[in-house]
Amino acid sequence: MSKLGKLPPLNALVVFEAASRLGSFSRAGIELGLTQSAVSRQIGKLEAFIGSKLFARAVHGVRLTPVGEAYAADISRVLGEVAAVTDGVRTWTGARQITVACSRGIADQWFMPRLTRLQQDIPGLELRLKVTDDIMHLRLDEFDLAVFYRSEKPLGVNTIVLGREEIVPVAAPGFLPLMDVPDPVIIGIEETLREWQDWPHWWRSAGLTPPTGQRRWLLGDYGLCVAAAMQGGGYVLGWTWLIREQLEAGTLVPMHEHTMKSEGRFYLMRPADRHQRRITREVADWLIANNVNNEA
Repeated sequence: MSKLGKLPPLNALVVFEAASRLGSFSRAGIELGLTQSAVSRQIGKLEAFIGSKLFARAVHGVRLTPVGEAYAADISRVLGEVAAVTDGVRTWTGARQITVACSRGIADQWFMPRLTRLQQDIPGLELRLKVTDDIMHLRLDEFDLAVFYRSEKPLGVNTIVLGREEIVPVAAPGFLPLMDVPDPVIIGIEETLREWQDWPHWWRSAGLTPPTGQRRWLLGDYGLCVAAAMQGGGYVLGWTWLIREQLEAGTLVPMHEHTMKSEGRFYLMRPADRHQRRITREVADWLIANNVNNEA
């Protein structure tokens, strides 16, 4: 049975939320444009569906029962979330408004260094940057454009490849090569995403055994790992497409000759079943033009 089949009457939920918040059927009716008897009927329908009394009726009004108090708190929160989600989808579609989704690492290391240029080059742009590492639960209606790393070509979207997955150990200038250090500090992400490659993958790809004296630092996200390495904290796996600016500036330096490559790509994605607005085309063209190493 569909989960939707288990939902209570939605109109009754709206009426219940108003009545519980205002503490009165009559005031709820005034707010919703209903008669007091209509409010009472909707509450009755909801109580019949749930199988419990939500309000205790008295001569001088109504009050929530213990079940009603608990239910009111949850319903108020849920309806608020629905309103917020709907408002976001409904209102962020102006002529110069766009939502771009990306992972935390891409936001920190790739998108933010381009933000000022994007603002200068596309006048009047209003940007919403939706940052999430949970791409599996990201809905197509939540973004106009998205930039994510995927191990396989994603479905349901039009794609442009922005970069390949190429990974090499890096550290701050002045560090010895990785394999010349018996006890290197190895910096990694605390919870490695399933599709991302981490140190065990690189060691296998290079045909190397980690130094027996290695020490692991596990940090919350890739931006923290890069920042720690730049401050001299140790060695981190450098995703060369993400840290291009640091490599070009010399603030991070390759620490081994082996670069691991895989079939994964960084993709610019656009929902395939949606009309492409002018601002979406402008921003997509700009992101492609300002990505040096894009490839087919």
